[in-house]
Amino acid sequence: MGSVRWRVSPFALACALFLAAAAVLGYVFAAHSVDLQNEALLKNDTTQASEYVSSLAANLTASLDSLVPSVAQDGDSTPGFVVQARQLAGIQSTFVLARREDSNYVASAVVGSGFSTGEVLDGPIATTLSRAGAKASPGPVFYDGHLSSFGLAIGPPLVPVGTALYEELHIDPFIAISASQAAPFRALRAAVYATRTQESRFLVLSNTHALPITGERSEVPVSIGSGTWWLVATARTPLAGGFPNAAPLVVLVCGLALAIAFACIIEILNRRQRYADVLVKESTAALLASQEALVRSERFSAMGQMTTVVGHEMRSPLGAVVNAHYMLRRSLGDPEAAEKYLDVAERQITKAVSLAQDLIEYMRERPPVLESIRLGEVLAEVLETSPPPENITLRQEGMSVVLRADFSQLVQVLGNVIDNAYQAMPRGGSIRVVAHGEDGVTVIRVENSGEGIDPATSERLFEPFFTTRSTGTGLGLAIVRRLTEAHGGSVSIENSASGGVVVTLRLPMEAA
Repeated sequence: MGSVRWRVSPFALACALFLAAAAVLGYVFAAHSVDLQNEALLKNDTTQASEYVSSLAANLTASLDSLVPSVAQDGDSTPGFVVQARQLAGIQSTFVLARREDSNYVASAVVGSGFSTGEVLDGPIATTLSRAGAKASPGPVFYDGHLSSFGLAIGPPLVPVGTALYEELHIDPFIAISASQAAPFRALRAAVYATRTQESRFLVLSNTHALPITGERSEVPVSIGSGTWWLVATARTPLAGGFPNAAPLVVLVCGLALAIAFACIIEILNRRQRYADVLVKESTAALLASQEALVRSERFSAMGQMTTVVGHEMRSPLGAVVNAHYMLRRSLGDPEAAEKYLDVAERQITKAVSLAQDLIEYMRERPPVLESIRLGEVLAEVLETSPPPENITLRQEGMSVVLRADFSQLVQVLGNVIDNAYQAMPRGGSIRVVAHGEDGVTVIRVENSGEGIDPATSERLFEPFFTTRSTGTGLGLAIVRRLTEAHGGSVSIENSASGGVVVTLRLPMEAA
């Protein structure tokens, strides 16, 4: 067997690409699912952190709430405020009792640093004091790079009208309070700002120096009394866990490995199949060569039989011709007797010619020359050369069928079948020729009303030199089968349901 070069089969490549695409899609969907899970967890943790910061702010307003009784008393409340505020003030906090004078707020008492008694409070602080109410109102926030300063104010109705309490705190946003180490913040890098924009001058609290916070982050509001701060956070590590975050990559790697493995298996099986096909083709070629040799051997064997048949069959008609000529010579004076002997000689010569013609057709091999022909034209040619006897009627149906075949060979096939039908009905009868298309095959049925055939001998009817009649060579149906198979078709013979015999020819509409 010669060397065979095989490329990767398109089917294996298509399977590999399909599985690889499925792996990539699985990776994308899994990654998207993990991202949604991380996003939801980040949102949840950020919300918890914002609630924690809100609780811290509520604790800060408790100091202002404790000063309310000292300010709400009748008369001058300044001494009581100072005494109470000194107990609460520290290094990081300052308390201011502000009173409204005309359109301004003035610090009437101060405990701590950063403000002085009698100082006019204007700008953002004045705005905060003017909107202060029972619920603490957050004041301005400012971060100078070291400390963050922010304030809270309480006003009427907790304190008399025209009065307000203000507390200002100064903290290191990174270490001043334990918020940055609290449980909600441990998995986050977070920062609290007085505005939604991450401007450093409005920083209140942070547990990271890597500011501003970038990447996948969550932003949630923080309730501070009657105002709002904003908490911005991102996860230190994927919140969904190690395995869920690694799952998309695992899906991708496993999918690609499966695609490669599956493609290799398909390619191996495909190559084995192709190798087997090559072996089958070579074996088939050898078998065909052997079959051709066997056919030739069978043909030579048939020639041996033919010699015997020809010797036997030709002896009778030629002997009859000799005798007829002898009798003709003796009866030249009697025209009627001479005519009778001439008829005998003609019939016997015709028989000898027919025998010779059958032998020639059986031994001659000629591939069919295919052309598009109409079956009705073939049957017309047959009936012109072999018209039905007077006591036999012939009907035809479906003769408009068109097929590709050798015209002369198909004439011979139908002619032999119809001649057999004539001979099967010596006392007369009917012949019906029907044709139709069926799944790309032209089916031709020739049915006669003669006597049926013995099922035991039906298979031998196509053998060369086999005949059930006292006369004939037995080559007619053998020629029919050989020419039909040369067209890529088949022939069968059986008894019909209504009596008689039906011969069925199956020829491809596009012959092999």
